[in-house]
Amino acid sequence: AIVTVAGMNRRKGITELISAFEQVAKGCPKAHLYLVGDGPDRQMFETQAAASSVADRIHFEGFQKNPQAYMMAADIFVLASHRESFPLVLMEARQVGCPIVATSVDGVPEALDYGKAGVLVPPKNAIALADQIEMLLASPSEQDRLRRAAQQNIEDLTLTTMVEKITAVYHQLLKRS
Repeated sequence: AIVTVAGMNRRKGITELISAFEQVAKGCPKAHLYLVGDGPDRQMFETQAAASSVADRIHFEGFQKNPQAYMMAADIFVLASHRESFPLVLMEARQVGCPIVATSVDGVPEALDYGKAGVLVPPKNAIALADQIEMLLASPSEQDRLRRAAQQNIEDLTLTTMVEKITAVYHQLLKRS
């Protein structure tokens, strides 16, 4: 299973992910794509998926209170965003040990230890996205390597640690004023 957890809007790269999945599905007859999340462009993406040759293998799951369950069951987690400051969803995917393919935009490379904890691809490029997903699906050993790498060095990137660091900065700023 290939999973994304994202708002259903254009800047999240859902159009490219669906296009990439069409290519992937040709060579991987058991592959399914699960889109977890909701948003203003969901109907447009559902229309795109319905028009594809693999519509029966693209699943719109809507908003889920526990998206980590999808990540835990996934072979690959994909974040195809065009822009993304520092996506917490990547930290969640890393914590559950999910192999990750993500676009190399804004804070994403940093969130993936600059490619050590996940595969980085150029944004808005369905072909590159498909190629890397196919590579991972064909290589269980690379999936295992990325599972292990995803769970390394995440102590400083957990939500609790980040909140503590930001709070400490605010306290320092308040002391100065």
